[in-house]
Amino acid sequence: MENWRVQLFSQLLAAPPSTRQLQTLGELMFQSHASYSLVGLGSDATDDLVRRVRNVGEARGLYGAKITGGGSGGTVCILTDDSEQAAAAVREIAREYGELHLGGVPARLFEGSSPGAAQFGALRLEG
Repeated sequence: MENWRVQLFSQLLAAPPSTRQLQTLGELMFQSHASYSLVGLGSDATDDLVRRVRNVGEARGLYGAKITGGGSGGTVCILTDDSEQAAAAVREIAREYGELHLGGVPARLFEGSSPGAAQFGALRLEG
């Protein structure tokens, strides 16, 4: 099922941008996160962040969230529209999360994207 979600997500990224596209991409992210949690790769903390994003929702420009990276805690990717309202909602979630889980220190936010391996290349290890 996860492979199907990844394939569909990839196809949707190639489509012209629209609200419907954001809604569907976001739902795929929520489903993917739930799948990770069901097999024990999630954590209470990442589940809390994803739940907060879902609760704030589309009305404030937040469309989806999922754990990313190696699993078992760490980083949550949030899909938003490009509005100040969405950015403010993410900052609010980070502040609330920090108060509850990090002793009052807001969660660290990384915004945007990078060209990644497309620009910097990749090292192939063979062994």
